[in-house]
Amino acid sequence: MTNEQPTATPPPGDDAPPPGERVPPYVALIRIGAVIGMSVFLAFGLFFFIGGLWMAGIISTLLSTPFFAVMRLAENLATPDDSPPDSQPR
Repeated sequence: MTNEQPTATPPPGDDAPPPGERVPPYVALIRIGAVIGMSVFLAFGLFFFIGGLWMAGIISTLLSTPFFAVMRLAENLATPDDSPPDSQPR
């Protein structure tokens, strides 16, 4: 039995952002809106599928994909690109 104190935060992994790097607030708002939009359209799609309205269910399910795309776009635009610039051929 050891007397180690539990740490308040887990050690950063490979996918964790560096300490001090935060996401802008507008990205959080876009995430919230995108999750709400995706859940509403997927819920209606599920209800349509259960009710036997296959075409309405497919359309409602497909309408959830733009919300996911907008969320990914906002996240990619908010994170800095750490890759080195491409070397120009001479």
